[in-house]
Amino acid sequence: MSERDARVGVGVIGARSMVATRAVMPAIDASELTRLVAVSSLGGPVPEPWDRLTAGSYDDVLGHPDVEAVYIPLPNGMHREWVERAADAGKHVLCEKPIASTVTDAEAMAAACDAAGVLLAEAWMTPFDARWRAALDIARSGGLGSVLDVDASFTFTIGADAHDNYRWSPEQGGGALLDVGIYCLGPIVELWGADPDTIDATALWHATGVDARTEATLSWADGREARIRCSFVDPEEQRIEVVGDTASMIVDADAHTGGDRATSFLVAGADGRVSTTAVEASDPYLGMVDAFARAVRGDEPWPRPMTPTLDLLTLIERIASARR
Repeated sequence: MSERDARVGVGVIGARSMVATRAVMPAIDASELTRLVAVSSLGGPVPEPWDRLTAGSYDDVLGHPDVEAVYIPLPNGMHREWVERAADAGKHVLCEKPIASTVTDAEAMAAACDAAGVLLAEAWMTPFDARWRAALDIARSGGLGSVLDVDASFTFTIGADAHDNYRWSPEQGGGALLDVGIYCLGPIVELWGADPDTIDATALWHATGVDARTEATLSWADGREARIRCSFVDPEEQRIEVVGDTASMIVDADAHTGGDRATSFLVAGADGRVSTTAVEASDPYLGMVDAFARAVRGDEPWPRPMTPTLDLLTLIERIASARR
């Protein structure tokens, strides 16, 4: 078998999404472990340079003989249908985050993939970013002392001209918390788990009924506290601050999405001295695609199985229910 044939053949269902064209499809092309073999879009022509791989429909992608796995960047409300259809077709699945609009849907998707003997992986790329991992390693290893407080934000503005953006649609699983909550909650769950004792949350509601902004405080009985801010109507900000009893840490400038600018973070000691920790930039999307391919081939397990994925989605639902 040639080196090219040894790569995992990947199809894309929903090939015009921004994250697909700007990040994941380029990563599939760049990976030495994958090859893009078929793509389909119902929202318009497949963009160059992938137009030569255009399949007529999503079902044509699933039926393509060289497609072993599919990447699904469709709106949240379409995830369950197409994950289950991919499972029925015997295809492994890398599904864009959040894995589903509800825990119930996610559990059904996981059951379908288990029954079909295929991998279901959530396309949350942040844990594959070198800076994010390095910062969390410091916090986990006691480099800040006992962690007492975490503050995380992911905000950006959806312009008035994008009124038809699926993120505003309740039917498509829209809203700021569901869209970017995983980023803000990820470091909190990594450090403390997904089961705070109390949750206090507020929301700014859009006319369609989804949240344009959600802010929440998560508290534990021993005094630990975390805050998140997710928004479609505030200036762009990606930031993580972790405070321990001996030092604190700030990660900003693409704190959640990583990439070329994710090369350092700050640690301030109790004496007020601030040091910069340098990290070599990495492509978290490429890291995610490589890990997915290795898991499909059975070389390594997928590093984030469904249990923590479901736990985090359950926490998002708890926050949503607590909003006022």
